[in-house]
Amino acid sequence: MVREAAAASPLRAFKDPALPLPETCDDERAWLAALRCIPADRAATLLSVARTLYPHDALPDAVYRRVVRQIDRACEGQPQALGWVIESMAALDAHFGLPFADLSESYRVTALRALDSTSAFRFLQRATVRFLYDDLAVWQAFGYEGASYSQGGYVERGFNDLAWLPPVPPEPLR
Repeated sequence: MVREAAAASPLRAFKDPALPLPETCDDERAWLAALRCIPADRAATLLSVARTLYPHDALPDAVYRRVVRQIDRACEGQPQALGWVIESMAALDAHFGLPFADLSESYRVTALRALDSTSAFRFLQRATVRFLYDDLAVWQAFGYEGASYSQGGYVERGFNDLAWLPPVPPEPLR
């Protein structure tokens, strides 16, 4: 459904123009070099964790790379959070004796379930959902136009223009 909506939608999503534009993470190598505290090997595992927690085939890896970059920024000056990320990524990579990213989805889910009662998991899950679903590319792929205030509001822009919704059935005659 999301893939169809993304393919069929010429929609452009908007964020508050006062907010900075998201950084690009299109280059597979450059995004790792831009990380400030999470080591590259742990960042690759974290990318797979984000995709496993919130899998959307229609979203490119660049979106998930931005999530990792945002988590990296969130860990700056927060040694406890950074420790959680590094230690939990190491635990996930060691769980089955293979890198987490190389495991099938069912094995990745099993490895994540071993951590789901920890503070580290709760931090990663909450940070991932926050940064993933606050991305313009995700909004656009899902058909969400974003904030309307800076665009003049919904009333003047057609608040009911979602093409992927079924037509409203006629009211029955009484």
